[in-house]
Amino acid sequence: MKHHLITTLSLLVASAGIATAQETNIEPETLTVEPRISDGGHVYVMDMGINGPSAIFVLNADDLSLEGNIGAGTFANMHMAADKSTLYTVSAYMRRYTYGEVEAVIHEWDPHTLTAKNEYLTNPKAAQTLSQRGVLNPSAGGKYMVVQNATPATSVSIVDRADGSELAEVPTPGCWTAYPTLDGMGFTTLCGDGRVVKYSYAADGTISEPARSEQLFDSDENPLFADAHRIGDQLVYATYGGSLYLIDDTGEVPVLARSIDFGADGWGPSGYNLMSYHAPSNTLFVMMHEGQAEGTHKTPAQEIWAVNLESGTVTGRSPANNETSIAVSGSDDPVLFGIDYLGNVRRYDVSMGDSVDLTVGATLEGLAFFATNLTTDF
Repeated sequence: MKHHLITTLSLLVASAGIATAQETNIEPETLTVEPRISDGGHVYVMDMGINGPSAIFVLNADDLSLEGNIGAGTFANMHMAADKSTLYTVSAYMRRYTYGEVEAVIHEWDPHTLTAKNEYLTNPKAAQTLSQRGVLNPSAGGKYMVVQNATPATSVSIVDRADGSELAEVPTPGCWTAYPTLDGMGFTTLCGDGRVVKYSYAADGTISEPARSEQLFDSDENPLFADAHRIGDQLVYATYGGSLYLIDDTGEVPVLARSIDFGADGWGPSGYNLMSYHAPSNTLFVMMHEGQAEGTHKTPAQEIWAVNLESGTVTGRSPANNETSIAVSGSDDPVLFGIDYLGNVRRYDVSMGDSVDLTVGATLEGLAFFATNLTTDF
């Protein structure tokens, strides 16, 4: 009897709900797709996902609201063009995941409509690695794409953007990352024997002999992070121990032009994409952690330091929130963004007074499953 009573009451309530909905004459919602993201600045967050396709989430730079996304293959890496007109990705499309053929694809995306402008296959050896700035870069002038390969044997593919053909595959044993040289026909790579090596190539696909620097660092005692930044005619690397190495690769052989010791009191750099450069103020932002020792180089950031590259001095130390990668805007008034292991995103407002100070301006929690890199369009 009790069961029948509950059923009867449920039917009466449902009937009343239907009547109410009919009486109010609710209009169905119409879903639309915006042709472009909003005007103004944006931050692009790579979610590698690790267990399937990668996604790039596009956020409004002011409040970190989600405006759209771009889908790529697994283990995607990305690069924003200097003029912000194109977002490049390279990623793998695997037939069986555990075996079988792999298609590596370079996409050229319109970062404002979030649509593909062009795509082409590249060498299937393209590295399936955590997002790193030295894995995918256009050459100076933009004629070629420079792509890091790993099988795990390392090489670099030079890909002609006009038709997607491979101009050359350059063996780079014992070396990792490829940063294009300023002449547009070469790249520089970091090697485990403590040397920096420059390779050149010609339009007919011929490759020069490797131009090796002297030994510049000790990989056992004080290695370099491979996360370099091209600043003017130099590549800037950070050491695990808290120094900056400025490498001039414009000559025949790369040379150490200058070093800056900025770590102090046991503090050292850490993270994945651990540095970001603000050109108008000539300031390098670096993620830092306390208690630097062997094996701590991926520790989430406890502070973010500002280093003025003209004076070589630390001009600011601000609290961090366990970030693992950072990116700063190129605008005159910089804005810095960071991501952490849990997929949280933070916007830091930057004060460029006598000291450089960061304050959290906005936070978005739980955006990504495995956030690995980020970039901006302003």
